[in-house]
Amino acid sequence: MTSAQQRSDAFWERIEAQLAETDADIAIERDGFYSQPEWDVYRVRYTSAGGHRLFAWLSVPHGDGPFPALVRMPDYASVHDIIYTPLRHRAVVMNATHRGQRNSDGSVQASYPGLLTDGIEIAAEYTLFGAYADALRAVDVLGGQGIAELSGAVALTGAGLGASLALATAARRPTVSAVAADTPLALGHPAALEPGLGYPLAELGDYLRANPRSEGTVESLLSVVNPVTTARAVQRPVLMSAGSFDRSLCLLAFAEELAAALPECDFRVYDGAAEGGGHIHGQVRGEWLAARLGVEIS
Repeated sequence: MTSAQQRSDAFWERIEAQLAETDADIAIERDGFYSQPEWDVYRVRYTSAGGHRLFAWLSVPHGDGPFPALVRMPDYASVHDIIYTPLRHRAVVMNATHRGQRNSDGSVQASYPGLLTDGIEIAAEYTLFGAYADALRAVDVLGGQGIAELSGAVALTGAGLGASLALATAARRPTVSAVAADTPLALGHPAALEPGLGYPLAELGDYLRANPRSEGTVESLLSVVNPVTTARAVQRPVLMSAGSFDRSLCLLAFAEELAAALPECDFRVYDGAAEGGGHIHGQVRGEWLAARLGVEIS
């Protein structure tokens, strides 16, 4: 086992231990404004590692269950509203957030730009590490929410940071049955520290230009969340997209290495940059997720 793998394993063991000692304390309230004749929408609040109180939207189709479920992991953005997806007619859909984002910012407020470097030189103080704990907690809360009966088919999706969180969660939660990961953020991979990148990865370059002696410390600290390191533990089908000219989220060389490391990956490369296929890939992703969840798109 490599030292990188050992450091990554130790990181995840610490996160799991923190989650194990934290009561999720789930609270669920129906939202009459967003609920529709075809589904009910709920506001879900729960507690993650470190006592951070988090928020998620949850929609549940009307009719008899059990239902498959889709969790969208949060990407690099301050606000996450209810997402539209035709899968909502046939599946439970959870739109999770991580600490620092709107409605999950009681203890810490994320900055944009700034999230990628907040507390970056000390693992216990690095805000973004908490997002990985929050992603695991979201899937756990989905399984214990008690509002909807689930069929057992649970897919994760996300873009950028959300894609990396989805892959990391699938490596740790065997209840996940499929992952649609759009342009995964290269955080933790050496490519993320290349010069001349666009935002959000450029935050790391900005920090290192101001703190050149910290490069080794930063590279070592971030390496525990390198998606390539945990890829082989994702024993589920993955649909992954990348843009051939992406220099801000998912550099093509990184994407190719990650796709090769995943045991079962349908890898799609599109002309373009961080949009990773945009609307065209959105259609592919919708059909792929519907097939994995065993439902038809309305």
